[in-house]
Amino acid sequence: MLVHIVPMMFCFIVLVAGMFSVFDRLENPKPYYSEFPNSLKVIESRMNWAQTENGLRIYITGVLTNASPVAWRDAEFDCRFFDSHGAMLDACVGHSYGTVLPCDDRAFRVAIIPIAPTNDYASFKIFAGNARNVKGLF
Repeated sequence: MLVHIVPMMFCFIVLVAGMFSVFDRLENPKPYYSEFPNSLKVIESRMNWAQTENGLRIYITGVLTNASPVAWRDAEFDCRFFDSHGAMLDACVGHSYGTVLPCDDRAFRVAIIPIAPTNDYASFKIFAGNARNVKGLF
């Protein structure tokens, strides 16, 4: 039984790993965003508070520019919030769906659920951390 099951399990694991590799290349083909560090930059941003039906939210709106020759989609943002003393109060990763064409810019909005009282949020910093290649199928 071991003579048949162990090789079959090995073949199954190799097949599944190969399928995941193919799906990853279909979803996000080369070039990868990591090959173009700092190609997406936030050139303007603003923090807004809004009351929604699900509670209070922070919306960061702004303009994202693409300095690379590659079009990127579905940007991920690293958002950091600070109190009046400069200490980091909150942090999260936000997503903005849409495409930024090469050497162009577009508006974005990121929604964040705050964890501290509104009066504690004095300032923020936002960076584009990652994005996907537009040529991906998914």
